[in-house]
Amino acid sequence: MKLFIKDIVSASGGRLSEGMPDLEIKGVSIDSRTLKKGEIFFALKGKNFNGHSYLGDVFSRGACGAVIEEGFGGREGFAFLKGESGERGGGNFSVVSVQDTLLALGKAALFVRDGSKRPLIAVSGTSGKTTTKEMIASIAGQSENVLKTAGNMNNLIGLPLTLLSLNSVHSLIVVELGISEPGEMKRLSGICRPDIAVITNIGRAHLEKLRTEEGVAKEKVLLYDSLGKGGVRVVNTDDPLLTRFTEGRGGEKITFGRKDGADVLIKEYFCDTPSTLTAVYEVRGKTVAAKIASPFLSNVYNGAAAIAALLPIGVKIADIEKGFLSFAPVRGRMEVLRIGGWTVLDDTYNANPSSVEAALKTLSSFNGRKVAVLGDMLELGEGSEGAHLEAGRIAADCGIDAIVTVGRFGDAVKQGAVDKGMKKEDVFSFSSNEEASEELKRILKEGDTVLVKGSRGARMEDIIEALMGRRPGVAVNLKGRE
Repeated sequence: MKLFIKDIVSASGGRLSEGMPDLEIKGVSIDSRTLKKGEIFFALKGKNFNGHSYLGDVFSRGACGAVIEEGFGGREGFAFLKGESGERGGGNFSVVSVQDTLLALGKAALFVRDGSKRPLIAVSGTSGKTTTKEMIASIAGQSENVLKTAGNMNNLIGLPLTLLSLNSVHSLIVVELGISEPGEMKRLSGICRPDIAVITNIGRAHLEKLRTEEGVAKEKVLLYDSLGKGGVRVVNTDDPLLTRFTEGRGGEKITFGRKDGADVLIKEYFCDTPSTLTAVYEVRGKTVAAKIASPFLSNVYNGAAAIAALLPIGVKIADIEKGFLSFAPVRGRMEVLRIGGWTVLDDTYNANPSSVEAALKTLSSFNGRKVAVLGDMLELGEGSEGAHLEAGRIAADCGIDAIVTVGRFGDAVKQGAVDKGMKKEDVFSFSSNEEASEELKRILKEGDTVLVKGSRGARMEDIIEALMGRRPGVAVNLKGRE
């Protein structure tokens, strides 16, 4: 749909301070470095940045306008609009003044969403959000033109930017919603107003602000509450917290899991190669064999969630099977790499207790010597020490041959592993990624499989880069993608 300056004014409840209301907007930007001619710039503010400092840059790059906060610089704040003569020259550059530019960005996205008739699928959950979203888009993409969240742009900035890129060619919208504190889900779901809501699972993550798993569940299920008339809940029946917190909610429900009666029933799964697995589903009485380009066992559930999400729009069995064949794992999410003589499981994007357990179980399924490189799991609050002790115990139970820890909770991981019978000399602890990388090259042997995993703030991808020697072409995805 076409978007004009007057639409931003109306949607945001702001006022037109400069320029013309009927000026058409060619796109939306929050970064002066990548802004294109004809786009409107939202001057967002954060702890370490202030978009108002770059208004002169966006004006010179040919932006059609900017959304700024009231009171910015008074009349002198628009000095960049003056030409060499000092006369006002803002006719082709409009300025919309609002109370809060982040809120205005969300309201503009809601305006676009409300003006669209496309079905929207929203995906959330503690683990597997991005992969499930990508699987949905890959399956639906066999017959639909899909607008999807780019990467993990799943917050109060990324979600609006996704919706604001909607155009006439798109027939389906798939978005990912990520939260870390109370109130975020209500804001996010209020911006996208989903028709189909998927929650992959409930686990221990972001506990500093959400406190407990129950707190996570209460916040996540607000996504279901945002559904309007005719909305569909997609529920994991194997997740006890999710099923408990969704009991009694009305409306249509589609289920997935291993329990009899699920709309998408997981029948069996097995690894075909070190980089692929096959999951067999029963989809409302029909058998579907999905070839998934990842050995990550949790992707069996992610695949079931993706199929369930598309049942309300009449997905075809043939599209499901083709969609899985064209699905490629997201970088840093259990991507299988061959580096030298090692098989490396790159699961560096993020970590929480549930995803670490799943990753260790996947590592245990490989033949040969198995090494786990574990960075800190962050934002777990008072439960941090216990969660890392548990990770060490799980690693030992999974038969991992060596553990390399990085960060302040490494000693807890080591203690947990030793408590379960692992030898102290098989657990190596380091305070930095650089130290761990150098020692890891000496620890690893030809034919080893090594898992690298940690929270986003731990930057475990630095270890992958060190193993690669930072030389292009050294690491090759076993699927064939460089």
